[in-house]
Amino acid sequence: MKELTTNPRAVLAGIRNAFGLPALLLFSAMTGFGSFAQEHGLSLYMSMLSTILIWGLPGQVVHVELYGMGAPLIAVVLGVAGANARFMPMTLSMMPVFDDSPHNRRWNYFLAQMISILTWSEMLNRGSKIRADRRIAYFLGFSFTCMTAGIIGVLQGYILFESMPQTVSLCLVFLVPVYFGLIMSNTVHPPFLFAFVLGFILGSPMHLLTPEWGLVLIGLVSGTLAYLLRRRFPSPWNSKEGNG
Repeated sequence: MKELTTNPRAVLAGIRNAFGLPALLLFSAMTGFGSFAQEHGLSLYMSMLSTILIWGLPGQVVHVELYGMGAPLIAVVLGVAGANARFMPMTLSMMPVFDDSPHNRRWNYFLAQMISILTWSEMLNRGSKIRADRRIAYFLGFSFTCMTAGIIGVLQGYILFESMPQTVSLCLVFLVPVYFGLIMSNTVHPPFLFAFVLGFILGSPMHLLTPEWGLVLIGLVSGTLAYLLRRRFPSPWNSKEGNG
């Protein structure tokens, strides 16, 4: 993707690559969330605002469930923060993608807000193929397209709540994690693949051992071992290839 010589071209490339399976998956998953939010008494305005400000399905689901239970605001905030805590290591691992980009570093806070599972995996997989000074433009085009698809999906799910079975809504919500798993299983970087496979193997027994902490422990064990292994294998970001 070295032909992205201008920011408008990079934005259009990001829109084009998102306007397919990523946008469709987010549209479908957020349709399920919109129906879920309607069922728990969240207004359409709050459902769409939750998508924009939280931008992470686990956190949004926690938000809706705690709101429906009448939990205090501090409990909702802590619950959402805990559910979306994975975004901190995701953001830290993604920031090197923009290291050589000539932009004001204050914009990194805004870029972090746009990160989701799909945008994160897209930039880690494709970022090295894009000129460093065009990566932000590409990222924004891709991210805004995904978020727009998600917001439209929330609107549709909210409107179609009466005619959508709850089982269908829940299945739609899980489409994005399934897609993310397929992306990670296709990686050629050994530590990433190791973390994915180990997490898959530990999933069921760890959940049986401790349903409340199983997911956290799986991520901690798999991620830590992958981190220790990464020093033995070259990372695509250790070279300046693709920086233009």
